[in-house]
Amino acid sequence: MEFKYDTRDLRFILKEWLPTQEVLECERFKEYSIEDIDQILNEGYKMCREVISPINAAGDKNPVRFENGIVTSPSGYREVFQFIQKNGWGSSSECVQVESGMPLLIFKAVSELVSASCPAMNTNIKLTSGAANVILNYGTEDDKKRFIPKMLSGEWQGTMNLTEPSAGSDVGDALAKSYPTDDPRVYKIKGTKMFITAGDGSICDNIIHLVLARPPQGCKGSAGLGLYIVPKYWVNEDGSVGKPNDVTTIAVEHKMGLKGSATCMLNYGENDECFGIMLGAPPDEKGRSQGLAMMFRMMNESRIGAGHNANSQASAAYSQASQYAVERIQGYINGERVPIIKHPDVKRMLMDMKAQTEGIRAMIFKGFYSLDIAENSSDRIKAKKYEDIAAILTPLIKCYSSETAVAMTCEAMQVLGGVGYTKEFSIEQYVRDCKISTIWEGTSYIHAQDLVKRKMRMGDGQPFANWMDDILTFIQAHKGTPGLEKEFINLEKAYHCMDGVKKLFDTWQLNKMEELIGLYAIRTLFICSQVMVAECLLEQALIAQKQIAQLSSDHFDITFYKGKIASAKYYANNILPNVFITSEIIKDADLSSQECPEESLIVN
Repeated sequence: MEFKYDTRDLRFILKEWLPTQEVLECERFKEYSIEDIDQILNEGYKMCREVISPINAAGDKNPVRFENGIVTSPSGYREVFQFIQKNGWGSSSECVQVESGMPLLIFKAVSELVSASCPAMNTNIKLTSGAANVILNYGTEDDKKRFIPKMLSGEWQGTMNLTEPSAGSDVGDALAKSYPTDDPRVYKIKGTKMFITAGDGSICDNIIHLVLARPPQGCKGSAGLGLYIVPKYWVNEDGSVGKPNDVTTIAVEHKMGLKGSATCMLNYGENDECFGIMLGAPPDEKGRSQGLAMMFRMMNESRIGAGHNANSQASAAYSQASQYAVERIQGYINGERVPIIKHPDVKRMLMDMKAQTEGIRAMIFKGFYSLDIAENSSDRIKAKKYEDIAAILTPLIKCYSSETAVAMTCEAMQVLGGVGYTKEFSIEQYVRDCKISTIWEGTSYIHAQDLVKRKMRMGDGQPFANWMDDILTFIQAHKGTPGLEKEFINLEKAYHCMDGVKKLFDTWQLNKMEELIGLYAIRTLFICSQVMVAECLLEQALIAQKQIAQLSSDHFDITFYKGKIASAKYYANNILPNVFITSEIIKDADLSSQECPEESLIVN
């Protein structure tokens, strides 16, 4: 089936729901206007349909090859990567401090289309953008001149290197080392990194790795790690490419999905000839560096991107399932053969996918709006408020979006039935491709821990309290709205459940009940996410109600607005009630999983 995607919802988010104009009034974005959105989305969608989507299935069927130490990307990937970058649809539009950069709100709408049409390609763009942003923020002017132009042009790409065979989520256990040379900013790098997405390949002429490594005076743990720019081929001070930099690919992972993207194990300094340029200051007198803190800027962008990437694939799977449901004739109703969309359970599954992908998209773009205001508003009080909101939303977006996407792509497969399980349709690829998002950039448990241990408590708990107060204010202002009475009752009840769980976690924190905090962290994140998604959908439903009241019954947009109300109602009445029972489970604090002998959990 040809690639199709719902750009109408993106337009609704940008032009009718979120205050995009506030972002466009920031000095950095004064060249953009609301009127540009349609053209940007139209051109981006055309590019995805005509240029990008054709390589998606092809890259899955004929994936990355690793032969004789050389990694070769799938056919067409080099041309598509460079087309995206050179035509301004990639890193040059996403990077800070770049004049042509778009607001995240608008750029991420196009990025969503790219991810939906070929998620393996989008990883190359995201990683290059992230690496470039780290260099732009923490590199010297010479570093920027040396690396940024070709990273933005598509000639080079970027990566981040954290994971090692002995250090996964515990980054502080990293064994990679850096050794000083006669040049105080240049270090020799030695070590092995694994699971490096886009770590090698043939889509461009050089790869700029950002590598965490420990200098001799670095203290133990993550605080002692420095961050280094380590090109695959050395880059001279004038920007020209020099000799190979002793970066060797020793393996390419054989993955469940995203087969068009090379996930590599890399050796640095096998021949003692690998060099890296230090970012930031050298270790202080206690051996502490800012390497991981600098890398976290890239990681946080990638964490939001992982959730967005997953939801885009779930949305693409939903689009394909809906097309199939209209075309597939199966079964009888009132004695007549009908398309399967007429069957109640198929319609329920489509409604489930619609409500969840739309609601999660709304939460994601509220996050992008918050980041735009935080980074660009001249009102520093407002900027700080939205910086806090973005911090709170990051673990929700990363974890809830990715976990839900796996279920939604599987539900899309269920709509297709047996053929959905075959390679004739791309649903099975979406299922395989999106699963990594629950693991990428930290597992769901890590982000749940981030929420309950950090985000709930940062700033003495005030930012999280403010976020909750905003939700409560919205409920109190609109409960009793005709046509949405039941939905606001459910949202208010879910809010109070969330509030009760938050108070319970405060008690557990005070009494250092780490076992309970860890055991119920993910379920607490789901509660917060579902309340947030329901609020977003009800905000949108209120706008839809007003539009319907103003339009004629035969207006072409009537079905869209009715669909927005249906999404809010379905989510509030079918998904949000999960909060009620989950909060009771958390309050019960059952420890049977922990009390069970470990031997009983092991299958011999």
